[in-house]
Amino acid sequence: MGTKTEAIAFRAMEAKDLEAVACLEQEAFPDAWNTKMLQDELENSLTTYIVMEKDQQLVGYAGFWLVAGEAQITRVAVQLAQRGQGLGNALTAALLSKAWELGAEAVTLEVREHNVAAQKAYLRNGFVSHGVRPHYYEDTHEGAVIMWVYKK
Repeated sequence: MGTKTEAIAFRAMEAKDLEAVACLEQEAFPDAWNTKMLQDELENSLTTYIVMEKDQQLVGYAGFWLVAGEAQITRVAVQLAQRGQGLGNALTAALLSKAWELGAEAVTLEVREHNVAAQKAYLRNGFVSHGVRPHYYEDTHEGAVIMWVYKK
């Protein structure tokens, strides 16, 4: 009896990924970005976006803006059907590696207070909470946990 090994790979997001990423957005965020917004992000010289593929299927994506040595994570999303397998943790780790590679000295993000699974993935990757922005999200008025990690 053999076992099936599922291959996970990361690569730069490309224009050909926009439709799949837009679908992921709809699934993951109440304030989902559309393909035009994603295209604008992809064309911005300050941004870096990566996709995660599992057995050659796009199952996640993430990105950041890099300005003056500080990377601001904008999005981290994993397909609903793929959650609970550590893929968010792996995606975050790959995104951090890319930020350090591109010269970031610090990485920051905001995450919804009730998104405990995401917070756990960030904590596993060295992020530390530095407070809450109350009523940050317009759709739910939920607070945003501010998290930082610094290059070692």
